[in-house]
Amino acid sequence: MKPSHNESLIRLSLLATTATTTITSVHHIYRLGLEVLAPAVIVVVLPVGLMLWFRSSGSRVALWGYALLTGLVFLWFGFIDGFLDHVLKALGMQNTTFLPGGEAEVVETAFSLWSPRAGTAFYEGTGIVTFVASVVAVFYAYRLLRASRSPEAITNS
Repeated sequence: MKPSHNESLIRLSLLATTATTTITSVHHIYRLGLEVLAPAVIVVVLPVGLMLWFRSSGSRVALWGYALLTGLVFLWFGFIDGFLDHVLKALGMQNTTFLPGGEAEVVETAFSLWSPRAGTAFYEGTGIVTFVASVVAVFYAYRLLRASRSPEAITNS
C-alpha cells in the first residue's frame, strides 16, 4: 500500500490511537503525578512519528512498528488496566488486575477534583474510556495492516 492510498483509514487509525494514548496519559498523570509526564508524551508522540514516517516513505517497518505499538497500548492500557481494573469494577465485579493499588475501593491519586466522589468518577471513567478507545484503535490498526496487504480489502469490507 502506498502512503497516499487509504488516507481516511490512516487518519482514523491515527486519531483512535492518539485519543487512546492521550486519555491513558491523562488517567495515569492524574493517578501518579507529573513523574509520568515524559513517558506520557512519548507514548502520545511515538505513534504519530511512526505514522508520519510511514506516510512519507511507505516503510513497512514504520507501519508494523505503529501496529505493534497500538497492539501493546491495547493490551497493557486498554485490556489489563482499563478492562480488568476499571470496567470490571464499574460492573460491580471483582477486578482481576495485578497492578499496585488496583484492589482499593478508592485509589489514592496525585491530583484531586472538587470532591473525592468526582475524583473517583474521573479516575475510573478515564480507565473505562481508555478500554473503549483502545478497542477502536486496535480495530483500525488491524484494518490498516489488512489494507496494506491488499488495497482492495478496504473497499470490499
